[in-house]
Amino acid sequence: MWLEDPITKLERAAHAAWPGVLEEAQLPMVGWSYVLLSKREETDRARISYLVEHPKHGLFKYRLQLRPRAQAAFAAHYLRLEKASRAFQRSERLSLIKPMCLDIANQASLTTYAEGLPFSEYMRDAAEDNARQLELLQLAGEWLDAYHRTKVSETRIFQPKHAVNYYHDLGEKIQSGDLKVTAKPLILQGVERLSELANKYSDQQTVSAVQYGDFHMRNLIFDGTCLTGINISKNQPAPVGHDIARLLLNYTAILRSSKELESGQIIPADAIEAFFAGYRLVGPNDPSVQFLPYAKILGSLVNVPQRRNDRSKTNQKTLERLRPIARVAFT
Repeated sequence: MWLEDPITKLERAAHAAWPGVLEEAQLPMVGWSYVLLSKREETDRARISYLVEHPKHGLFKYRLQLRPRAQAAFAAHYLRLEKASRAFQRSERLSLIKPMCLDIANQASLTTYAEGLPFSEYMRDAAEDNARQLELLQLAGEWLDAYHRTKVSETRIFQPKHAVNYYHDLGEKIQSGDLKVTAKPLILQGVERLSELANKYSDQQTVSAVQYGDFHMRNLIFDGTCLTGINISKNQPAPVGHDIARLLLNYTAILRSSKELESGQIIPADAIEAFFAGYRLVGPNDPSVQFLPYAKILGSLVNVPQRRNDRSKTNQKTLERLRPIARVAFT
């Protein structure tokens, strides 16, 4: 057996489920090597993943979730990928991992493995090369355009009133002291800014497409030639600006300075231009593209605990990266 001497209950579960996964995927039982990719074993969460390789069949990712027992949700994640994989138009430059096997009973799955590095690493390597960054952003635009076309898109009227009402109620709780947040004045300015933008962009035509979900630079893998998507978290239709805003805000927060932004701006103009040189389903003036980056940054700031001692490292990094951008965007 490829996995020897499992120690923990999680490792033993992965060991026990592996033969059934191979049988279901119609792959040989012997000849495999493995490398541990990730492991999380806590009271309420336990999941593990391996890079497994066979000399005749190539590389795969084997994943098992011991806790929580949520078979429907686990299966839904796999089936989202399966549906998108069938429709995605692969090329030498664009790809999406392929599902190979789902074991619902053991909450285990097998998919192809995307060779390369997270897209964010290529972006960081180009930190001093703006032209290269923009070239990579155009490729990301091409990838998302291909993904959004995996299901028939439709035009709809953009209605941001639900987001505005949500943040308006949140603003009232912040002002009354019922909700404690960091950067309180800035967040309240953001609530006002969102209302202004909603008045500007409501009732305009946008495009709804299948949503990727957590579309950030670490969920894209690049090998220098081909860009591959790896972790689809949603598949319901939504205005395309949701995915676009997530990626462009992630890029701006990590690679760009707030000094490059004009007053009221959230994404640098050259980044917008580069991305939409690859993404063609809508243009940069789409109302969801214009509005949703402001909602995304506001939501991220609201979720940072007020007291520093209560913040995780991720919370603190989010605050440090987004607060300078928000100051320019909301004032």
